[in-house]
Amino acid sequence: MSSKNRVRLRTSELFGNYNYPEQSWNIPAWVAKNENFIEVLKDVISFDITSEKYEVPNSFKDLFSYLRGQNYAVFEERFVVCLTQGRLAYLTSSGFTKVSASEDLFELSNWRIST
Repeated sequence: MSSKNRVRLRTSELFGNYNYPEQSWNIPAWVAKNENFIEVLKDVISFDITSEKYEVPNSFKDLFSYLRGQNYAVFEERFVVCLTQGRLAYLTSSGFTKVSASEDLFELSNWRIST
């Protein structure tokens, strides 16, 4: 993806005059306009991961179904995670970084244990 399709999103742009440490992320322009992404990012920054807003998925199938809907999840209450091209990716200052594991890793039917 070319750099002209990316924007720098800053904490001050999200919160205005509130006193959050300045952070920035280099993300695709269309992601910066995604309301779901902005809301999840703001909740992570402000530590507003409450049970009223977020719930633990019932299964990995539910989690990946949610992510396939172009939604953003929270991992360990500090990482914004998405699914892109069948791979998990988490937000860093340079943008989304793909995790080397694919969705197949979390499919329980792919695992075997000794009995």
